[in-house]
Amino acid sequence: MKGLIMKKILIPIVLFFSTSVLNALSLKDSVEKALTNNPDILAERKNQEAYKLYVDEKESKYLPTLDFNAYLERSKVKDKYNDRPHTSGIKDGYNAGLTLRQLIYDGGLTPSEVRQMEHENLANKFRSLNAIENTILETANSYVTLVKFDELINLSYDLIKTNEKNLTIAKEKEQISGEVLETYQVSSKLQFATDKYYEEKNSRKEQLNALKKYVGIDVDGKVCRPIIDEKVFPKDIEATVKEAILKNHQIKEQIEKIKSQREKIAQNNSSFLPKINFELKVSTDNDLELPENGIENEAYARINFDWNLYNGGANKVKTKQEKIFLQEQKKTLDVITEKIVEDIKNQHQKFYNNKKRIEVLKKYIDANANIVEVYKNEFEAGTRTFVDILNAETELYQSIQSLIYREYDLYSNYYGLLYNLSLLTPTLLTQENQNCEVIKPKVYKISPDIKKEEFSDELKELLETNVSEIIGKELKTSDISQYNKKNTTNTTIPNNTVKADIKHKVKYGDTLFSISRKYNITVKNLMFANNLTSNSIKAGETLVIKYFDN
Repeated sequence: MKGLIMKKILIPIVLFFSTSVLNALSLKDSVEKALTNNPDILAERKNQEAYKLYVDEKESKYLPTLDFNAYLERSKVKDKYNDRPHTSGIKDGYNAGLTLRQLIYDGGLTPSEVRQMEHENLANKFRSLNAIENTILETANSYVTLVKFDELINLSYDLIKTNEKNLTIAKEKEQISGEVLETYQVSSKLQFATDKYYEEKNSRKEQLNALKKYVGIDVDGKVCRPIIDEKVFPKDIEATVKEAILKNHQIKEQIEKIKSQREKIAQNNSSFLPKINFELKVSTDNDLELPENGIENEAYARINFDWNLYNGGANKVKTKQEKIFLQEQKKTLDVITEKIVEDIKNQHQKFYNNKKRIEVLKKYIDANANIVEVYKNEFEAGTRTFVDILNAETELYQSIQSLIYREYDLYSNYYGLLYNLSLLTPTLLTQENQNCEVIKPKVYKISPDIKKEEFSDELKELLETNVSEIIGKELKTSDISQYNKKNTTNTTIPNNTVKADIKHKVKYGDTLFSISRKYNITVKNLMFANNLTSNSIKAGETLVIKYFDN
């Protein structure tokens, strides 16, 4: 009984997870479905099947032909003679014959026609494979664009949440100070982020429709970032170019067209040579060739020899024409090869250049996130405005957005390289499949809090430097002395301490501003009581809270 109950429980669970996995769609799944469902690809496959039959058609000329001829006849015949009386009669009968013909030699025409069709079949095959590769390229680009919009939507959503928090803070400040400008500024940025969010949502829906056109199904499950395998093409650009020249479908197609054109010249030259065939015929004639009630049977075997000696020079002109067409095909090959080489070099260069730019953008994001954090601390200390934070957060958002676009440009370069190497479809089909149901999407957090304890070495050194040292680097010596005097006067400890010291353990997310508000003291006194030279504090650190009388 327990076993039966467990089965009833497990079956729905298994079905649930199976359905979840099936709803997820990886790039490999998309390619497989495109190869199975896409009408353009299916049409190209049918075209390949039909084109192969042209070769069979030409090869049939090697085989003998067998013809059956028969006719019925009724005729009235009058014979007039000069030396005897005229006669007349009626012919009423039939004639039937069976003829077998076998080609022996036709000047090389038939073998050349077979080779021509083989080359044309290969040319069509490479054309068709390139068309399929192009459809797979569009499928791959459509898929990664969908993933890109998912990440952009998440980014815009995070920016909306950040600006909603900023709007709350701005309204609190407005209630205290009565200033409404910052509220309007935050509201403006919030509306901009919201508009961007809806724009990206709409673009995602359009991309879903585009992907459905290629894969033939509704995409309602999760998608995920595909794999980039750089091992499939050489890192050296010259080696990549050589590989492309050897493998590219468009180049192979044009080479086959050149070979086909050469066969046309050979076929025209065959017209100068004789043609020989074997003929075997058996026939019977009833009452036609012989008088009434007469039967004539005939059987013969013969070899036919046919040689055209002159046809007005048409063959010579035709040969010259085909040679000119051959030169045209060779020039076309040069144009195609140059275009492929140019594309390969550009895409190869862009691919590795984008990799470098991505690393630079990551550092740019790190710097912007640190700037946001520093601005927050300075805002709490009263040295920065709220607008400074808003602008820094916008810069951070834009830098992350630039990184997303740059990373997906890398995918475009990668697939473009594989396409020109004619390796796109086999590469995507042979790579390990991804389970997008369990792969978490790449999320870029624009909240500067995530960088609170992740300052770069340069920023740490800057934040740990004494304030007077920083000012000393920027001011003249006389100004430094004046500043130090003023600073000494302002930071003298008041004589009358009236409250006992309180200890506060810093929690994650605490700032000097939030702690000073909690204990109703100034940030300046809090820093002075704890000998702090910067606004940077860490979770777990213990601060002393001192109250002073003025």
